Amino acid sequence: MSRQGDQLGGRYVLTDRIAAGGMGEVWQAKDEILGRTVAIKLLKEGLTDEEGFTERFRNEARLSAALTHGNIAQVYDYGEDGALAYLVMEYVPGKPLSKIISERRALSPVDTVGLMHQAASALHAAHRAGLIHRDVKPANMLVTPDGVVKLTDFGIARAVGSVAMTKTGEVMGTAQYLAPEAAMGQETTALTDVYSLAVVTYEMLGGRRPFNADSAVALALQHVNDAPPPLPSTVPPPVRAVVHVGLEKDPSQRPNSAFEFGRALRQAISDSEQMGYDVHSLPPAPQPQAPPGPSGGQPGPQSGGHRLPGRGDHQSGGQQSVAPGSGPQSVAPGSGTLSRHNQVTAPESRAQQRNADTSGAGGGRGLARNKMVLFGGIGALVVVIAIVVIVALTSSSSKPKVPTAPDSGPFSGSIQTYTPKASS
Repeated sequence: MSRQGDQLGGRYVLTDRIAAGGMGEVWQAKDEILGRTVAIKLLKEGLTDEEGFTERFRNEARLSAALTHGNIAQVYDYGEDGALAYLVMEYVPGKPLSKIISERRALSPVDTVGLMHQAASALHAAHRAGLIHRDVKPANMLVTPDGVVKLTDFGIARAVGSVAMTKTGEVMGTAQYLAPEAAMGQETTALTDVYSLAVVTYEMLGGRRPFNADSAVALALQHVNDAPPPLPSTVPPPVRAVVHVGLEKDPSQRPNSAFEFGRALRQAISDSEQMGYDVHSLPPAPQPQAPPGPSGGQPGPQSGGHRLPGRGDHQSGGQQSVAPGSGPQSVAPGSGTLSRHNQVTAPESRAQQRNADTSGAGGGRGLARNKMVLFGGIGALVVVIAIVVIVALTSSSSKPKVPTAPDSGPFSGSIQTYTPKASS
């Protein structure tokens, strides 16, 4: 276990521990030679004991250091200090995206796409350089106070992915974001990272991941076999469509690159605005499971299967929920259906009913008067039409008829005009 003040490689002094996880620790450190603040990832000693791991990891670190992109945390150095292997990386002030999601639950579509487009751009640059991340998740995305995304841990996931997953549970990666082909042990490609990025996008928009289970194996099976639940209806349809395409089980059905996925997300935001959808509002946070009903058996009426309808709420399907005893159609306790014998009517409701009956009688007399006026108007209109027809027929019979020109069909030539000859 490393401690504050420890020095690595004769130049990096550990100052503050940032995070700890299954693969090791991340420390803020001071580069004594260049005088700059850096981040150091210390790998667990057990990982370096794997045969050939150190060489693979060293090669991946070298490739990662060659990546230069504004949305990738730069790798500065690699070193080994005794049994300890470490990476020296760019220190990024800000928060991991995982912490932002835990604080805010869900982000607006425009904020989500703004961050995911940056991450997709970083992945595309890595893919073009021949690197596959294999561990795309919110914890590996740092967001600066200016809203800039920095993707971290390039090279680490690929090196660990080369080790047999049966050795240790940490090596499997993060099952919540695992692509189906990776879960089945098939070859991973750039589209594997696209799937994981689509899972992160889903989580940001919906406030929850598409799949959840008690074990990594159960999660992997869900990614392989189950269709993701639809995103909330508050997410504009164009955005929802892009995310669900990114979650296709078959890699060939996904966007053909990380760049294309990011481009499609931005286009979806533009299309949504033109269609009149609000891309700036926050979607409602997912509701906890409703508690059992008063009888202790099945839960009471729910809206969308998540919460009990409260005052002013409406059930799914557009029907307004009715509280017991709130009106003339209340269901008496123990009754499963409405009937005339178990309706409960308050005195005020009976008075309202009498008023309605009185107003209904007056309305019937008014309706009869309206019918008489309507029939009289129709009769007068028929008389007027008959007079007009008779006058027209009489006037036309007194004039000579004009012969109609024969129908010679469509014109096939030029129009000729008849000119009378002069008399001699």
